[in-house]
Amino acid sequence: MERDPVAYGIKTLIAEKGLLQRAVAQRAGYTPQQFSDMLNNRKVIKAIDLIPISGALGVGVQDIYDAGRREA
Repeated sequence: MERDPVAYGIKTLIAEKGLLQRAVAQRAGYTPQQFSDMLNNRKVIKAIDLIPISGALGVGVQDIYDAGRREA
């Protein structure tokens, strides 16, 4: 199964910035469970979800995609 570049990008940026996943979830307006489901392919991340998530991370939407395309 190919990894989801958007979820991977979000996880990568969370780790690089030393943030807590639950803190990003809260800032973006999601419960920790909803956010976890998004990052673990149990819930689809829609384009509209990227705006609050990128804001919570302090990056642009393109930065999420770019981080997700980096080699693991």
